[in-house]
Amino acid sequence: MITKEELLQYLEKERQAIFQRGDAFFQCAELGFCEVETARRITDLLEEWGIPYEKEVALTGVIATLGKGDGYHIAFVADIDALPRKDGKGNIHSCGHSIQTTMGLSLLKALHDSGILEQTDCKVRFYFTPAEEYIDFEYRDELIAAGKLEFRSGKQNMISLGCFDGVDCVLSAHANGDERTKFDVSSTLAGFMAKKAVFMGRAAHSGAAPHLGRNTLHGATLAMNAISFLKDQFAVEKGLRLNPVLTVGGGSVNTIPDETVLETYVRANDNETLFEACRRFDGCVEHCAKALDLEYKISNTAGYLPLAQSKVLNKVVRENMLLHCSSEEIVESPVSGASGDVGDLGFLIPTIQFGFSGVRGRFHDDSFEISDYENCYITSGKVMLGTIYDLIMKPNCRVQQNKNKYDVKKLEYFGWLHQKLE
Repeated sequence: MITKEELLQYLEKERQAIFQRGDAFFQCAELGFCEVETARRITDLLEEWGIPYEKEVALTGVIATLGKGDGYHIAFVADIDALPRKDGKGNIHSCGHSIQTTMGLSLLKALHDSGILEQTDCKVRFYFTPAEEYIDFEYRDELIAAGKLEFRSGKQNMISLGCFDGVDCVLSAHANGDERTKFDVSSTLAGFMAKKAVFMGRAAHSGAAPHLGRNTLHGATLAMNAISFLKDQFAVEKGLRLNPVLTVGGGSVNTIPDETVLETYVRANDNETLFEACRRFDGCVEHCAKALDLEYKISNTAGYLPLAQSKVLNKVVRENMLLHCSSEEIVESPVSGASGDVGDLGFLIPTIQFGFSGVRGRFHDDSFEISDYENCYITSGKVMLGTIYDLIMKPNCRVQQNKNKYDVKKLEYFGWLHQKLE
């Protein structure tokens, strides 16, 4: 039976090819649900290596499978989409998704070439998922209206298609902005919901008879004040963020406005806080509207759920990090205000996403670049490959998915995605 050290050597043998693939995918930057060339490059490599796959999953996603057993089922998830450049000249992988894609392919080839899965009943599936960045709503909503998609994100659509049914755990990794350490483990990501509150009143002449009107701008202003006070009712560590803006304000200066629109994201570090904050936001809108004899309606568009990571899996990840760095080079349990649809998977299935350094510049900015190829592509790949090895070879390292709990959670999840009041 192959040892972990022997398996990790497959990454060393591919070092230069991995770096070249990393550069190629970094230059191939496409927006969500437009990753046609990225997907083609992935499937070309899979064809060359003789690895079975499914393409055009959730429009542009790719799923590759290693192992034919019906035992422990591991999923590795990599995002493949990019962002628009700030200078307007094309797109850029300014969130590091090209690194994830490259890592996934490196792990695939190592596991395939080693033949390790032929000696077990385990299965490892690699999900190259589109459209993680929550942008470009008009285009995505057109795809939904045309029946080509159901939701705005790649993972949400893959969940809906049943692609993760039967998966026991989910593994992922993402670049972080730390330049002083190697890795982070057990981080959180915030969840969010988009809220739109429409205040409806009655127009009137603002000079001659303002009392005959019902001023919706007053209602929205009152609600904004209530929402600002609401933020003090949650502990700081809950990560609640509410920053409402008026997207429709009023109209002409001599008319009492009869429609005002207030919009915001509600962000939080855990599901309980997120759902409670959404409920209280609705209460602020409802009671401020009623206080001024206004009508209102609230629309909810589900974003992503907070990421809660598996402690059992992260113990295995941390042990593999320590094979390549000291404990001082690992950041423990950082809290992030960023969001990702990996949080949706974490709600359903035991999930981890560790962070790795090796980039500089600002995320989501044209200054973003890969600065440490060794840590991004080789050392991080070894941590992930070592984690997969342990999960395959050491059953005591595993966290087993509860299939009945998964089914119940999935129903709750779709309730979250579909809640919309109009």
